[in-house]
Amino acid sequence: MIDKTVYKRDDKGKKLAQQETGDVKKVRFKERDIELEKIITIGRDAMNSIVISDDPLVSRQHAIIEKEGAGYYVMDKNSTNGTYVNNNPLKKDARHELKPGDVITIGKTKLQIL
Repeated sequence: MIDKTVYKRDDKGKKLAQQETGDVKKVRFKERDIELEKIITIGRDAMNSIVISDDPLVSRQHAIIEKEGAGYYVMDKNSTNGTYVNNNPLKKDARHELKPGDVITIGKTKLQIL
């Protein structure tokens, strides 16, 4: 069986991107549940979807959570101190598929995937 990447801008990729996801629907941040959208930006800058202004270890544009097909993925955006999922560091510009129960650590701040 050949493992073939689907280009997200062709017809098949667009169809996959429109499909509903599995169980991942929200992220918990500071006792607040946030509905996941197509792209969630995380960082210190006020323009982010999730603003972490009280943690000096967080970069201005630290990480993103992105929906693709049936899944959600987190990616570090070349932050100074890195992004962790379940205490494991993400490689710069590498994507990690999220599952319910995962904990994203950015600086000293934890975000739980629901």
